[in-house]
Amino acid sequence: MMTPQTRRFPLRTVLTIATVATLAACGGGGGGGDGGSPSTPATTIDPTQFKGRWATAAAVTPVMTAVVLPDASGTTASAWLLANDASRLVKLVLFSDSSANGTSYTLAPTNTDGQSVLGTVTGTLTSSPKRMSLTGVSSAALAFDQSDALAKAAEQADAAKTWESIAGGNARTTTWTVASDGAISGSSTTGCSFTGKLTAMSSSNAFSAQIAESCSDGVTTNFSGIATVDAPKTRLTVTAITADTKKGVAIFFGAKAAATQ
Repeated sequence: MMTPQTRRFPLRTVLTIATVATLAACGGGGGGGDGGSPSTPATTIDPTQFKGRWATAAAVTPVMTAVVLPDASGTTASAWLLANDASRLVKLVLFSDSSANGTSYTLAPTNTDGQSVLGTVTGTLTSSPKRMSLTGVSSAALAFDQSDALAKAAEQADAAKTWESIAGGNARTTTWTVASDGAISGSSTTGCSFTGKLTAMSSSNAFSAQIAESCSDGVTTNFSGIATVDAPKTRLTVTAITADTKKGVAIFFGAKAAATQ
């Protein structure tokens, strides 16, 4: 099973416009007694500035990809961080008051409990490439370069095909067929079936994902998350968590070749 750990992070942004404006870090949590210095005011950030797909910079480990999507309010953004070997998923919500919280999942048969830590997010938003640094999620700071702004609307047709995922050294094959309206039907060789929907976002090049996994033990688990399709339209990546945040899932799919006559 996947073991979550809940974290709370203060955030800090560095915005590079014409010159660099450094915003003060969020005030520390501890409490000084009477007569102590006043606490540092919370920094206000714009979470929408982090929108896009990010990849860890060269020589940075672990190798991860992050997808950050602003929520409808524009005052928060959802960040999905996934190890490139699908071994770890981190789901964060970034807030405009310079804080973030979320949950980390070890996507492996054996897990170890992690420790809650404090961290900061630093974004350089106008350089090429754009860069975001994240500390507190891993043992060392993670530097991400933006690989795609995800600016254009997603096309529903991009997801409409049959997808296949082979994991665990060929131990598990999962096949999904996504219809033209985004409806999911699928199954795995481990006895689970899948239904749900992928819905193209009008504000970002990504899909919202609603997934129900029903397995042979009679348990149905509902997940909500996101999906992205790569530029050649040959890979689908899905990341999702349960409403209670106790479980997370990540699946790398490849487009399944049509059967020959």
